Amino acid sequence: MTRPGIREYALLLILALMWGSSFTFIKISVHAYSPLVVAAGRLTFAALVLWCFALIRKSDMPKGRRAWVSTFLVALVGNAIPFFLISYGETRVDAGLAAILMSTVPLTTVVLAHFFTHDEKLSLGKVIGVVLGTIGVIVLVGPETLSGLGGEFLFQLAILVAAVGYAISSLVARNLRDQPRIGSTAVILTFAAAMLIPFTLILDQPWTMDWDLEGALAILYLGMFPTGIAMFLILQLIAIAGASFLVFNNYLVPAVGVVISFIVLGEVPQPNALVALAVILAGIAASQMRFTRKSVALDASGAKNDPVAPVMEVPEDEKNKSHQ
Repeated sequence: MTRPGIREYALLLILALMWGSSFTFIKISVHAYSPLVVAAGRLTFAALVLWCFALIRKSDMPKGRRAWVSTFLVALVGNAIPFFLISYGETRVDAGLAAILMSTVPLTTVVLAHFFTHDEKLSLGKVIGVVLGTIGVIVLVGPETLSGLGGEFLFQLAILVAAVGYAISSLVARNLRDQPRIGSTAVILTFAAAMLIPFTLILDQPWTMDWDLEGALAILYLGMFPTGIAMFLILQLIAIAGASFLVFNNYLVPAVGVVISFIVLGEVPQPNALVALAVILAGIAASQMRFTRKSVALDASGAKNDPVAPVMEVPEDEKNKSHQ
């Protein structure tokens, strides 16, 4: 791995634009088609895109029972279920609001990682991040919504559950770190599409729906860019700059989602949404920091050179990366 350069930051911005724009295009597509059709359609098209990449790059497939079980679980809890829930939620939730709700993914991951991994325990910074993120969500949806009195509670809850699914899948995906990434991603998307297609055909019968060009193009866009090509860019960035570099994407996606929903759909964010966005992003930032105390240095006379003071410590993986 190398230190991120202009190219890597450009790819990161492109990835944020893709993911941030997905909420707007989901909103467009669910106006024309059912949530199941949207989710199954984008996954099917994304799988085709990734298989093309896999063939071009001659990528190998996952090896071993554990890898195949992990691809199945990532497909289920990180793709099939969340894509449906987000599409369902956006039938009543603004695209910008959905983008902010999904910004809780890294905060959820921090909590789950503490209990289910041995090398990603909670730190002071992570605790601060979780607290700020929780406050941000409360500000966003409002106390009355959390109590079940809000009319959009179930739709907002669907998106939050999708965020939990993404968090769980990111931990399961740790089992795939040594597997061929493009081939594994193609298998994951194929599993996810296969999970939703039968339900879509039986329950919604998409051939009975009225054809809508705008909705169909939105689904193709979702499959090509925020799902298919986005996965490919993730693999590229991990190979070049490391997985920790991708965390900056979580700072960009909610803001991009709010801006694009405003430009394309004319959704004006409410003041509480902007406040919540700021609080959640502050929480994400804090969760990536480690706070410790400076070691006390002594000069030749035995006097202290620097007072003891709390400082931000660079994460260990970043230290290691800088020496590579």
